[in-house]
Amino acid sequence: MNKTALLLITGLVSVGAHASQVIYDTDGNAGRVTYYQNAPIDAMVTQSSSAYDLSIYTPHFTNPTPCQFAAVYDQNNDSLITTLTVNNKTLWGTLPQGYETTAKYVQAQCTDEQGQRQTLRHKLASAPQVNLNSQLSVANWRDSNGFGPGYFQDVSYQALLNIDNGEPDGFCHAATPVGQTPKLLSQRHNSGFYSDVLSIQGEAKYDARSSVLVNEVICKSTGGTTRVVEVWHINELQQRKELSVSYF
Repeated sequence: MNKTALLLITGLVSVGAHASQVIYDTDGNAGRVTYYQNAPIDAMVTQSSSAYDLSIYTPHFTNPTPCQFAAVYDQNNDSLITTLTVNNKTLWGTLPQGYETTAKYVQAQCTDEQGQRQTLRHKLASAPQVNLNSQLSVANWRDSNGFGPGYFQDVSYQALLNIDNGEPDGFCHAATPVGQTPKLLSQRHNSGFYSDVLSIQGEAKYDARSSVLVNEVICKSTGGTTRVVEVWHINELQQRKELSVSYF
């Protein structure tokens, strides 16, 4: 075997020994933790619960700096969203606005202590998607008595609430800061659940002086926090609803 052939074979062996292998999210679903076997890291752990500020912990018992590069990609088309800063065993960065409800994944290039490279993926949930569609029925208007405002004596509230947390660890809370409606959520929604659809109906009360009825639903997951606020403006002539959605 000549020297040139030997060098070529040696080069191929060297490249093969350091080739990067792609390891996909092991359970196939978004969640706070993805575990890996025989990899440069033991897991990727989403430490944050923000739609914009991302922090991923990459633990390994003996390797202090296992990963060299990491980025976040759109799960639908694999396009790059942002690169992450690698600091020892932590990957962190800022996600731009516009990707709050997009399913994403982190892809990290990591090297074990024998020099073997692997490309590891960890799915990120989108911020919870919360849809609140309600109707209000009013009857029996009572005119002002000179000391207080006029008001509707009978108010009925109906709503369809659709929640998709995008992962099993999401949870939600609901409140009625102004007025009173049937409960939008139950105690079981305060702990981890993936999604739910709820139908709500019953009697309601509103604040006659401010002429409003306000409901709020807040859902939180590793993908961020979603806050939906519903404000009903109620007077004798019309009942008008305003709905706002915010991400954090």
